[in-house]
Amino acid sequence: MDDAMTITAADPLLDRLSTTAELIFTSHNGKKTAWRRWGSGPALVFLHGGSGSWRHWVRNIEHFSGDHTVLAPDLPGFGNSDEPDYPADGDVMGAALAQGLDTLLPPKEHYDLVAFSYGGSMASQLLLHQPNRQRSITLAAAAGLAETRPPPMLSVRGKTAGELVAAHRTNLANIMIADPARIDALALRIQHENTMEARLKVRNVKRGPGLKHTLEGFKGKVAAVWGERDTFLYPGALEERISTLLRLQPQAQIRLLPDTGHWLAFEAAPTFNSFLRGVLER
Repeated sequence: MDDAMTITAADPLLDRLSTTAELIFTSHNGKKTAWRRWGSGPALVFLHGGSGSWRHWVRNIEHFSGDHTVLAPDLPGFGNSDEPDYPADGDVMGAALAQGLDTLLPPKEHYDLVAFSYGGSMASQLLLHQPNRQRSITLAAAAGLAETRPPPMLSVRGKTAGELVAAHRTNLANIMIADPARIDALALRIQHENTMEARLKVRNVKRGPGLKHTLEGFKGKVAAVWGERDTFLYPGALEERISTLLRLQPQAQIRLLPDTGHWLAFEAAPTFNSFLRGVLER
């Protein structure tokens, strides 16, 4: 396949999920949030990472939609959701997500929450806006437990054809996926579509207190999982995050995935799905 075609190539899984999703828009202060829903059963909410969309969960949705109602929003400023007012305030965006869940779920119904990377900051906001409504929280390389130092990223602005694909491939290798052999056509397409739709720069978001404050006193189940080759984990960062989490939640379930990078729910999907299944059934 020509390099330039890999970012638009059809993919049976992604295209099926796009077709079968129920697309719902909720509104808060005149701003729309896009939600996609699959399946039925207990509610399971997936929050994607920065410059992402619901597509970050492409290899996880069907694993759980057979016995759960899977809800995956495009966070404000990403995907099909409206861009927030500036300066971007995490509390306002958290209120939009909380109102969306109040619209989509029966009153006071509990849900399980899974947060990837920047999604951890939005999970922290949900803990503030809907305290102890979550049955469990699973942190997938989630932000909010310690300082974050993003790895370098190439600009794709103005690039086309093979040069554009090469930039996406480099960014995936630098930030998201540990094994270059796992950067396939699906990963490239998702990276391209997410990047083209992303308008919010997460570094400019006023995120609020973070998980290192909001997890204290949380009464549901807590789990955390990281890829051992996550490039966000500068020396000592993993130990700092685990220490902080166990101080807040001594019973937290922790897992490290070998030979796996930051986007662990995609790169190591079977292992991640098995881990999350265990958390939900524990």
